[in-house]
Amino acid sequence: INTPVIVNDQVGLSRATTGCVAACLFKELQISASFEGLVETVPGVNASLLKTDKYVMNPEKDFLFRGEFEVVKELIATLKDGAAAKSNADRIIDLNGTPKTGGTGIKQLRENIAESKLSYEIMDDD
Repeated sequence: INTPVIVNDQVGLSRATTGCVAACLFKELQISASFEGLVETVPGVNASLLKTDKYVMNPEKDFLFRGEFEVVKELIATLKDGAAAKSNADRIIDLNGTPKTGGTGIKQLRENIAESKLSYEIMDDD
């Protein structure tokens, strides 16, 4: 669990940030699996304190900048804990985002995807 992860892709800011988000999600899965054993062996542990899916996006942001794409909405509706999974992913995306969004990274992936989507739609209109 204490293994460092280094992500390098030669200045591909969005690719590096995507790699960091994937590494964080995997690391969180490892940590939560180790807590599972603790919860099962130590009596009286409040498992709800260990949940990380309580993150709430700023509702004033544009729906695209909140990551509410059609495919994401379909996944949330289809997956058993889809809303909790999105909340957790949103938290990690923001942590890996720019300082402006509370992160320590270079790119805000959700905003980058929204901007790319909008620029492709503008190109399609021509």
